Formats: sequence, structure tokens, C-alpha cells
Amino acid sequence: MSPRISIIIVNYNSHQVLGPCLDSIYKHVSGVSYEIIVVDNASEAGSVALLQQKYPEVKFILNKENPGFGAANNIGAQEAQGDYLFFLNPDTLLLDNAVFQFFDFLENQKREVVSCGGNLVRSEGVATTAYGNFPSVLQEFGDMGFRRFFPKYYDKYLKIGKKVEEQVEPFRVPYLVGADIFIRKEAFLEAGGFDDVFFLYYEETDLFYRLHQKGYASYILPKVKIVHLEGPSLMRDGRLDMSKWMVWEKSKYHYFRKNKGFLTVLLVKKLQLISLVFHYFFGRTKYPLGKALGITWRA
Repeated sequence: MSPRISIIIVNYNSHQVLGPCLDSIYKHVSGVSYEIIVVDNASEAGSVALLQQKYPEVKFILNKENPGFGAANNIGAQEAQGDYLFFLNPDTLLLDNAVFQFFDFLENQKREVVSCGGNLVRSEGVATTAYGNFPSVLQEFGDMGFRRFFPKYYDKYLKIGKKVEEQVEPFRVPYLVGADIFIRKEAFLEAGGFDDVFFLYYEETDLFYRLHQKGYASYILPKVKIVHLEGPSLMRDGRLDMSKWMVWEKSKYHYFRKNKGFLTVLLVKKLQLISLVFHYFFGRTKYPLGKALGITWRA
């Protein structure tokens, strides 16, 4: 009998957190059949071997190279036997039977509702980014600092990284953060899966934009809390990590070029250049003028 759910986890040198993640799945998930597929993106030699021995029931797919996050998830989806796919980051911990709750929610929704995710929190229980609005030129303009002139509109309609605040009932969102995406396999394949041109960042945003264009809906279930230990960050020791930032920008430009057109990309690049110049002189505390004005860099 085929499993109803395929849990797909992409691993890249994350063996220290992957073990606890798998343990949390086996501890909490019940009431529905499932399989676990771990796609390893050419991690350091030997780092996965112990996990393969400890979890013989998990299907490990060992890539010889690192094709990126989205491409690895696509590989896992190709091997999946379930009617539903649950894309889960290795740095997550289930606190309850989240998988069954997601499954039960979608089973009782119309076909147009194709995916759902949970309330992502830090280990101390503080909410972290779980969903967001689709990127736009106005959002980029707001991120330059101009959001202070329309804060409520920005937070509600433009902000690309949002936390679950005081919501209790399931609510519709433009896109879900890639750390936990529970989706109908049929809809995922119909949308073409993840665009593997995105090596990292924006791949889930692009997927949900295509689903949105097809009239499909996605929801957050606030009562379902999942610990996200690390999460995406462009900062390192309080400073911008340039290597991550460059990957982020490359993915962002691909997203805008693909979904909004070449002219939009040019406009976004000009806004980005202006933003970088502004933050260079005013945004980092190591620069005298910024320090004197009390302005610090905020990514």
C-alpha cells in the first residue's frame, strides 16, 4: 500500500540537526501512512553514513553534486509515492502531529486549496518568518526605508517575510516559507515543481506565484507550531554576509525577470544600487556618518 504522504528533506551538511528532525517525525506523526525521503546534496564525506545506519527505513538519495535546494526537492518529488508532499527543512522539529493536521485540513478543503504550512517558531517559542507577500517594485522601494511613510500598508500588503502574530484560525497567504510546505502532489507537478535555476532563495516564492496564477490557494494553520532552529539569514556576526547576499540577489533578479519582465529587473537593480549607496554611508555602524546618526544596518 502506497503512503499517503511523502516527507522530503533536503540535507547539506546538516546531519547534526537532521537526526533530531527525523526523531521528531517518528515521535509525533500517526494516523496516516507516510514515507521519508532525504535528498543529500553532496555533503561532507561520511556525514550521512551514520544516519543511514540509524534510520534504515528512510530512503536516502545521495547526489554527487549540489544542484541547489529546489532541484533537490524536485528529485525527492520524483521518487515520492504519496498523494501529498511535505517539504521539510532539516533544521525543524515537529512539536505535535503536524503532518496529520495538514493532511486532515487539505482532505476537507476544495481542490483549489492545494497547500498549507504551520506557525514557525524559534526554539524559545518566539515566532519567526512563516509566510509572505509576493515581491514587487513597491516592496523594494519600501525596503529602502520608505516603508516608514506607509507602515501599515507595507506590513499588510508588501512585506515578503511575515510571522504569525495573533491569528488563531487558518488564513490564506500568498506564499509559504520553504521550511515547511505541505502540498498536493498533483498541484505541485501541474505547476512544474521548483524552478531549479534558483540555487537558493526565492524558489518557494516562484512556485507559489505560479500556483496563484492558476487560481490555487495556500493557508497557514496558526495552531500548528513547528520549531525552525536556524532559518534564512543574510547576516553573520551582525554584518551582511556578502556570499549569501550575492546568491539572494541573483535569485531575486531571476524571479523578477521571469515573472515581471526585463524592465522591472532594470528598475529593481537601480533601486538596489541606490539602496546600497545609502546604506554604505548611513547604514553601518563602522562608518562614522552612520554611527553619528545612530543608524544601523537592517537586512
